[in-house]
Amino acid sequence: GIQRITRHPQLTGQIVWSVAHGAYLGTSFAIAANLALVAHHFLGAWHGDRRLRRDYGEAWEEFAGRTSVAPFLAVVEGRNKLVLKEFVRPAYVGVTVAILAFYFSHPVVLRLVGSLKI
Repeated sequence: GIQRITRHPQLTGQIVWSVAHGAYLGTSFAIAANLALVAHHFLGAWHGDRRLRRDYGEAWEEFAGRTSVAPFLAVVEGRNKLVLKEFVRPAYVGVTVAILAFYFSHPVVLRLVGSLKI
């Protein structure tokens, strides 16, 4: 599944989201807020790995050895391989449809918010 690509998919998603929104907005506040979100997720990933290493010991070390924090690093290094059938599931199709809907609705939502008289 997704952990073949990255051990911390939420961290990866947060970085992509933060870079995109920080770059788009470009304000010092947006950049600072997004840097704080990324730092928060890096700290969470570090703490989670530390806790799992403590709780699961050798089993964790084995898992961590065949996965990576950086997306696709374990696959490129040959420590893991992609199994495409793991990614074709109804829930994943639903998430993909939702993401595409949100992506294509951005211009409409931005126009609506811009027209509010608050």
